[in-house]
Amino acid sequence: MADMTRFLEDAGIDFDVLEHPHTERAADEAAALGIGPEEAAKTLVLVASSGYVRAVVAASERIDLHKVAATLGIGGKKVQLASEDNLARDYPDFELGAVPPFGGPEDHVLVDDGLVERDSVVVEAGSHNRSVRLKTADLVRLTGAQVADICREEPTAG
Repeated sequence: MADMTRFLEDAGIDFDVLEHPHTERAADEAAALGIGPEEAAKTLVLVASSGYVRAVVAASERIDLHKVAATLGIGGKKVQLASEDNLARDYPDFELGAVPPFGGPEDHVLVDDGLVERDSVVVEAGSHNRSVRLKTADLVRLTGAQVADICREEPTAG
């Protein structure tokens, strides 16, 4: 966590550290913090032909790997979730399942366009019991993120 806060401070980013009970899922993190799942984001580490991609979507959303592949300009079957073995090996500074959208390796970052409509967002900070809240615009600027529609369209009840 100290590395994450130092990274944000060095970048001149305003943020708040939020302590909460241990959670494994972003939706549970939101509930533990007493916020809606649309206010918390999960960072999914994906493997593409170009390397790792961190995709940031609201906890209330599901990623669409075909949209990610189209955004990256590659075939739909060429993007998949990184395995736990890959995560443990290539992101040793972060707890498994708590990789933040910044810090560590320089990955391509995608942020869902629905998330950037929010003023601020809560993201994991490398641990399952601490998160940070920062301005969404700062997240995009800090990571050099590409903003795109990368979430699944949920069918409407008819």
